[in-house]
Amino acid sequence: MLRHNVQAAMQPGVSDVPERLLVDYRLEEMLRSPHRFIRPEPEAKQYAPLQWRHHVQYAVSHAVNAFYSLDSDVRKEMPVQYLLEKWWPRKATGFESVLHYWDVKNKITDELSLAIAMNDDLKYPAILFEQWRTELPSLSMHLSMILHTAWLPEGWDSLLIQKYMVVHDPNVVEAYQHMVSAFCWEAFGKLPGMIEIYCLLEGRKIRYIPGRQSLVRSMDYLRLIRDSIPSEEKVESDQFTVQDKARVHEEVDRWRSEIEPKKNWLM
Repeated sequence: MLRHNVQAAMQPGVSDVPERLLVDYRLEEMLRSPHRFIRPEPEAKQYAPLQWRHHVQYAVSHAVNAFYSLDSDVRKEMPVQYLLEKWWPRKATGFESVLHYWDVKNKITDELSLAIAMNDDLKYPAILFEQWRTELPSLSMHLSMILHTAWLPEGWDSLLIQKYMVVHDPNVVEAYQHMVSAFCWEAFGKLPGMIEIYCLLEGRKIRYIPGRQSLVRSMDYLRLIRDSIPSEEKVESDQFTVQDKARVHEEVDRWRSEIEPKKNWLM
């Protein structure tokens, strides 16, 4: 199942940089916009309001990685709270207030512990916080993704892909579903059996079951994104402009309005 086609799926640095490369975290940051860019950003980069989310995501990712790196028997004796504490920000810098800091910490600790407990029957991840890159030949582009946890549960012939998000964002959830579907199809020759996204602050678990029809929509979505964002040689830094972000949002909205996709979501 996971004997990767080296021409299709590879770890970064193995081959030359492709002409068009879509990186998951860059697209997610572009799509994550509570105000839909109605309010112009000032000249000074407006990253402070998001600072706490980045810090918390860092702690969550490291805690989950450390937990599932342990032997399954050892995990039974290791509270995830202990691992989360190792990487949690020591100060409330970037949070809205000290009260917000503790509210977020308590909620994330509770929900992450619950999510871990729900996965108690899963023993050894097939993929654990690995970054992979695969070619999408039909789109003349490459896709780079960090897969948080991927499992091959007993009796399954396809992967269960899981992602841990601090804050739910419907645009990011939709993009992730499309990226994972396309990635698994091209890299492993098979769609994932299920995609699960944990939105920790909201206490939500979103499940998605891909299919061949949804794969067509996923490829259309990625083609739209490819044509909406500037090529690498036109990007002066890792940060896209307000105009770049707004254009992607407008194109995604237009794409949604033109189709009535069959819902594969299980809440």
